[in-house]
Amino acid sequence: MFKKRAVLAIIVSIIIAGSTTFGTLMYLESRDYRNVLQSQYERSLYNLVSDVEQIQVSMSKIPVSASQKQSLLMFADVWRQANAAQERLNSLPISNAALQDVSKYLSQVGDFCYALLKAANRGESLTQTEWNNFDKLKSYSQYLSTQIHALEQDVSQGRMDWGEIRTAGKEIFEKRLQNSVETKFEQIAESMQKYPTLIYDGPFSENVLNIKPRVLSEKEISLGKAKEIAANILGKDKVESISQYSDKKGERIPAYALSVKMKGRRDGEVNIDISKNGGHVVYMLDSRDVNEDKIGMKAAVERGRKFLESIGYRDMIPTFSLKYDSTALVNYVYVDGKHVVYPDQIKLKIALDNGDIVGIESQHYLIAHYDRDIPNPRITPEEARKNVSQKLNIRNVRLAVIPMESLREVYCYEFYGDYDGEKYIVYINSQDGNEERILKIMDTPNGELTM
Repeated sequence: MFKKRAVLAIIVSIIIAGSTTFGTLMYLESRDYRNVLQSQYERSLYNLVSDVEQIQVSMSKIPVSASQKQSLLMFADVWRQANAAQERLNSLPISNAALQDVSKYLSQVGDFCYALLKAANRGESLTQTEWNNFDKLKSYSQYLSTQIHALEQDVSQGRMDWGEIRTAGKEIFEKRLQNSVETKFEQIAESMQKYPTLIYDGPFSENVLNIKPRVLSEKEISLGKAKEIAANILGKDKVESISQYSDKKGERIPAYALSVKMKGRRDGEVNIDISKNGGHVVYMLDSRDVNEDKIGMKAAVERGRKFLESIGYRDMIPTFSLKYDSTALVNYVYVDGKHVVYPDQIKLKIALDNGDIVGIESQHYLIAHYDRDIPNPRITPEEARKNVSQKLNIRNVRLAVIPMESLREVYCYEFYGDYDGEKYIVYINSQDGNEERILKIMDTPNGELTM
């Protein structure tokens, strides 16, 4: 009898242990599945924020375009972005009833812009009624961008989970279109653009990276020479030792990747890449801690300009700057005579505790820079102004060189102005008067970005 009870106890123990193990495994699998789903939802929401912001930006550019070609492109952009936003929206775990008005809006703005695209393609101008409808849709895009951005922030910072969204979604999105149009909303507080290591690349960056690097035509240098150049840039009296940690042969700009130990420093080394062709600094990042601000942005921008001049980059002017984590992130471009040459840009990261240069990124400059033979404009600024929308209040005009997707460079008049409380830059070809590009300047708490 005792043996039977012992065997029974063992069997029961095995069953309990097995059930517990199975339950634990099922829980872990369920948790992992839930985490995967949550990551997918968060990615869809993040992409939805980006899509809606792009709709708002694209729609805001259309009224300041005087070119039929540019209008066609921007109407097509809104149509495409609205369709993409609807796909993201439908993938979220929110009831269809809660999202009805938002989905309806995205369908309306997409269909409306597609209709305007076809009308513009036939050479027809928008009627005043169409402009009024367009303005209403544009107003709601600002509201929608603000609301979805706030929701994304709540999720990413843990103030709301997806279970709450299932129940709160209706309250978040149930406001009617007419009410939201009549309500005045503040401009987007912060762009969803992620900062790269140094700074947002600004306009035309991707175009520049497609060019074959012109620095490759320069003479190759030795490792010893590269170390000497790095020491001169950082200050020979401040450098304790330099070693090579990588040989970047496969990069677009082959470089000696160097690690520099600074004298009297305990908080990180300096990584600096020196190009094998010509011996130019391609990239530099000082990982030291940056303390509280002691100098202002204006002083930092000027220090950056003087630093570039000291290492051989002359005629550089600042175009955009941001304040980020006690550092100034500044974009400088080359000036050739009267032309601002946007392909030739260098980005600096400047510490606001003492003004040190703690980051350099000159890849764009080394790829694109060469001695250009820039032709004189064939049309006057006044003639070019006729091809800019009369709705744009012009504040400044200058000559510029911009790169296009086709890799060719275009010589333009750059018209800086504002419309409806927002700032824009319009580029008119200085040779034939075509409207080449429109950029919108976005104000953020840390500075300005262009889109």
